[in-house]
Amino acid sequence: MLDVSKVFRYELRRLLVSKFYLGFAAVILWYGWQLLNNVTILGVANTAPFSPWSFGAYLSGLLPLLGVALLFFLWNFCNAQARGVQSLTDAAPMSRGRYQLTKYLAALTAWLSLAGLTIALGIGFLWALFGDVVPVISLLAVTVVTLLPPVALLLGIGAVAGNLCSWALFPLMALAFGAGFLPGDFYEASLFGEYPLTLGVLDPAFSMPPSVAITKLVVLLIGAGLLFFTTVSKRVGFRRN
Repeated sequence: MLDVSKVFRYELRRLLVSKFYLGFAAVILWYGWQLLNNVTILGVANTAPFSPWSFGAYLSGLLPLLGVALLFFLWNFCNAQARGVQSLTDAAPMSRGRYQLTKYLAALTAWLSLAGLTIALGIGFLWALFGDVVPVISLLAVTVVTLLPPVALLLGIGAVAGNLCSWALFPLMALAFGAGFLPGDFYEASLFGEYPLTLGVLDPAFSMPPSVAITKLVVLLIGAGLLFFTTVSKRVGFRRN
C-alpha cells in the first residue's frame, strides 16, 4: 500500500519549495505590511489598533490574495504536469478518493502555513508597538472566525472545479480576488469596518449578529460538503482537458 503520510509529505514539500509559494508569500506579506502600517495602526471603526475588530479587518483585506493562493495550490494538482502521472497513481493500490483527499489536505496545509505567516506578522507588529495589552487569544479566535468559512468554501468549490476542468480554476481565482472589492461582502469586511459603529459603545467587545454567524456556519458546511462530494463520488479524480 502507498503510505498516505509519504504522499502527503511529498505533495506538501512540492508546494512549499516552489517559486510560486515563495512569490505568494512575498506579495501577501508585503501587502499585509502595507495594511498594518496604513489601516490597522489607525484602528477600524473607532476601535483600538490591537482590537479584534481591527485585526479582523486586516485579515479580511488579505483574504482575496489568500484565496487566490489556495486555488492556485489546487491547480498545481490538476494541471498538465500532474495529469502526466495520473496513470501511475491510478495503478497504485490506493483509492483515488483517498489519494485526492491527501492532495487537498496538502494544499490546505500549505495554505495554512501561508496564512500563519500573515497572522504572525500581524500579531508581531501589534506586540512590538503595544506589548502585553494585545489580546492574543482574542485575535486568534477572530482569525478562525474570519478565515475558516470562506476558505472552506473556496477549497470545496475549487476541488469540484478542478475535478471537472483544471482551467476552470483560473476564472475562479479571478472571482475569489474580485470578491474582496465587489458588492456582496463575501469576506465580511463590513462586519469589522461598520458593525462596531452600530453597537453604541466605544471599542466594543467582539461579537457577531446572529445572521452573520448563521451565514458563516452555512458557508463552512457547504464547503465541507463539496469537498466530501469530490472524494466519495465515482467521478473523483481530475479529468483530462
